[in-house]
Amino acid sequence: MSRVLIITGQFIPYTKSVGGILRVYSFINSLKKKHKVHLITSKSVTKKKYGHLGLSKKSLKDVNLYYIKNKSSKFILSIFNFKILRNFFYLLGFDYVFNINKEYLRISNQIIEKKKIDYVIISSPPFSLFYLVRKIRLKFKQIKIILDYRDGWSTRIDNFFINPVKLIIKNYIEKEILKHSDHVITATYKIYFKLSFLIKDKLKVDLLRNGFLYKPKILEKKNKQIRIGYFGLISEDSSSYRNIRIVYDAIKNNRNLQKKLIFEFYGNNEINDKDIKNFKVFKFKNNLKYKKALSKMTEMDYLLVLHTEKSTSEEMVTSKFYDYLASRTPIVNICSGKNEVGKMIKKLNLGYNFDYEKNNLEKFFIRLKKKKKKIKWKKNFEIYSRKYQNKKLLNIIK
Repeated sequence: MSRVLIITGQFIPYTKSVGGILRVYSFINSLKKKHKVHLITSKSVTKKKYGHLGLSKKSLKDVNLYYIKNKSSKFILSIFNFKILRNFFYLLGFDYVFNINKEYLRISNQIIEKKKIDYVIISSPPFSLFYLVRKIRLKFKQIKIILDYRDGWSTRIDNFFINPVKLIIKNYIEKEILKHSDHVITATYKIYFKLSFLIKDKLKVDLLRNGFLYKPKILEKKNKQIRIGYFGLISEDSSSYRNIRIVYDAIKNNRNLQKKLIFEFYGNNEINDKDIKNFKVFKFKNNLKYKKALSKMTEMDYLLVLHTEKSTSEEMVTSKFYDYLASRTPIVNICSGKNEVGKMIKKLNLGYNFDYEKNNLEKFFIRLKKKKKKIKWKKNFEIYSRKYQNKKLLNIIK
């Protein structure tokens, strides 16, 4: 039995979105069967608890959880998310836990020493946590450090104006952090491919995709309109990754489309634009518990993936994509440019990919027809379960 410490930015019950923590949650459930697991995370700025979002609380019974008080102000966090500066701050690692990195390090050192930790897994973003690597390595030379890239760091953003900063981070900071790590796991193939060029020892990099946690029972429901479901955070901000305004603008002036389509958005979202909020085609629902959300997915005619920012689109495979796959419901991927989730949809014949900047989204919806049958389950779908993917982590941790 090994002793494992996981360091991450957020975890239940202090998170709005289950998608952001499912990967770490599944790691815990896979590891705790053979190893002793500890986890350090931060409380939300407001300290508001959102509960366990339908995930099993019993699964965390034998895990030691440590929560750090987050001292960031809402004002500071809003600056880090400010439109054109957001990607700049992302590269630098100025994020919602950067100001409590010293506290992360202090508690990490205490746990490593007291509990005789063998492996440390740092799961990011937020990437300010990767700055802990050299300091942990300096004090504990024998410990094994695993970096978990849920998103790319310097590889993620492709933007002409901040490319000089990107090159500095990649060559002088990220490379140095990688050099002091023992293993790297990535959530998407594109991140894996790009990191392979940053790391001399390519054996250190493993592709460990996200996946579906459960296969939901298929609920058949006859819908008069084409019912399109979206699960997760959504925004009306034009600079957001998931800008609902793209869909709104495509159908706001077409009354026939408004009779044909209905969109249901499930998640903790704040939509302030009254035109969007009151648009009869859009139904904004509260966040559902995880298993209930999975069942609701099976009722839809289509499920929507939305990534509207071009500079970060390439590496993207959203966590909910795998839940969509498990629901066997056709997927509509609306994005800016090509992305990895689009390639997977095409490869597995799961639905449609649409680049809204190159093609007319209104015409796409006009042509969209109901699917009479669910997608047939195939043997190769099984490799996209979290249980299957997490075997790779269990092979690393002995």
